Amino acid sequence: MSGVQVDAEINGLFNDMKMRSTHKFVFFNIEGKKKIVADVRGNPCKTETKEEDEAQFNRMKEQLTNEPRYILYDFGFMKKDGRRVNKLAFIFWCDENAKITDKMIYASSKDTIKKFFTGLSLEFQANDGCDLDYTTLSEEVEKRA
Repeated sequence: MSGVQVDAEINGLFNDMKMRSTHKFVFFNIEGKKKIVADVRGNPCKTETKEEDEAQFNRMKEQLTNEPRYILYDFGFMKKDGRRVNKLAFIFWCDENAKITDKMIYASSKDTIKKFFTGLSLEFQANDGCDLDYTTLSEEVEKRA
């Protein structure tokens, strides 16, 4: 436990994403090594196919830097059997080239933010761009849907 606090807005932001799909994704960062806050918010976007969802996922990836981030991503697509998949996933982005002190504070604060994401069952960790392969992640999402 790092002693980092979580901004009061985060619980409402998570619930809005879960219930109303208010954002396709949200990045969270640790501001001043003291508080986890929402950083970047993706526009709401209903995706129907894996191709559409992958395009949105790739737009999200383009906004990442080598600084660690916590990410909520709203996967949305149709399975081959015609059933709809809508799943929020937590992604811990911790680029291998990030500063060691940043890696440490983000790693030690991960459980703190996850407590605000009640009912979230999907979690991924990514340390480079290859770990953020949409096909691999969406297949895991589909298995659990």
